[in-house]
Amino acid sequence: MLLSGVLTYAAVPLVVFFATVGWRARPVWIPPAAAVVSAALTTVNWFSDQTWINFVFGNQIYGRGTLRTAAYAFLIFGAFAALNLAAWAAGHAMNNASRSRKAQLAAESRLREAATELVMERERNRIARELHDVLAHSLTVVVAQADGIRFIHRTEPDSVEDAARIIADSARSALVETRRLIEGFATDLNPEPGQRTEDVTALAARLTSSGMPVDIETSGSPWEMSPMQHLTIYRLAQESLTNAFKHADRAKGAHLAFLWRPDSVELRVRSSLLTHAAPQSKSGSFTMGRGLAGMKARAAASGGWMETIRGEATFEVLAFLPAAEQPGSRAVDGQVSVGRPMEGVGA
Repeated sequence: MLLSGVLTYAAVPLVVFFATVGWRARPVWIPPAAAVVSAALTTVNWFSDQTWINFVFGNQIYGRGTLRTAAYAFLIFGAFAALNLAAWAAGHAMNNASRSRKAQLAAESRLREAATELVMERERNRIARELHDVLAHSLTVVVAQADGIRFIHRTEPDSVEDAARIIADSARSALVETRRLIEGFATDLNPEPGQRTEDVTALAARLTSSGMPVDIETSGSPWEMSPMQHLTIYRLAQESLTNAFKHADRAKGAHLAFLWRPDSVELRVRSSLLTHAAPQSKSGSFTMGRGLAGMKARAAASGGWMETIRGEATFEVLAFLPAAEQPGSRAVDGQVSVGRPMEGVGA
C-alpha cells in the first residue's frame, strides 16, 4: 500500500516540474492550473478509498460529520496544491533563468558585432583620411604644374623640364607614400613614420616651385618626437598648405610657423584670401570636406587640437600638440583641448 499510494502521488510534483520546464506554448497559466487540478484529483482519489485515508490519519474519518471530513479534505488538497505549485514555480524559475541567459548571450553577441562594426568604421575613416592626405597634395601639385606646362612649353622650354621633374617627384612621392600606407595596413610593423617634421621643408619647396611661395619660421628648440607626432605635424602642415594652394591667393604665398616649447609645439599656417572669392562659410574654413575633419581627428589622436580662424583678408590654421599626453586634456566636439592657442591670435 505504501508503494502504491505514497510513491505514486509523490511523483506528481516531478511531473508538474518537468512539464513546466518543457512548456513553450501559450497561454502560460495552463501549467499552474494543471498543478491545482492534479492536486484536486489526488485529494478526490485519496478520499474515495476509505481504507487508505483511515490509514493515513490513523483514525476513522467517515461517519464523524461532513464538516470534519471536508476539513481533512481541504488539508490534503492544500498540501498537494502547495507541492505541485512549488514544482511549477521551480520549473518556471528555471525557464526564466534560461531565457535570461539566452537574452544575455544575444545582447553580448550584438554588442560584439557593434564593437566590430565600430572598429571597422574607424578603420575605414582612418584609411580614407590617410589616402586623402597622401594624394591630395601630390595631385594638386601635379595639376598645377601640368597646367603651367601648357602655357610655357613654347615660350620657356627650359622651365618645362623643371615642371616635369616636379611632377615626377610629386607622383613618385605619392606612390611611395601609398605603398608604405598599404604595407602598414597589412603588417603594422613599421615603427618609423613615413614622413618627419623636417620633410615640411621639401613640401614647401614643391609648392613654392608651383607658384605659391611658402616661408617657414621656427622659434624654440625642437624636442624628440614620436613617429606618430612626426607624422601628425607633417600631415597638418601638408593639408593646411594644400588648402591654401587650392583656395587662397597663391601670389601672396603662405606663412608657416613652428613655435617649440619644452612641453608642446604649436603650428600656424596663414594664407591670404582671394578678394574676388565667394563668401566663405560661417565656420571660417575653406571647405567642409574630409580634409579639415581629418586634421581635427588626427590632432586629437595625438592629444592636441586644431582650429581655423578666418579674418577679413587672411585664413589661419592653428594646431597644438603636447610633448606627451596631458592628464588634464578633455575632448570637445571631436577635439582634445590641451593648453592654449598661440599668444596674440584672436578669434
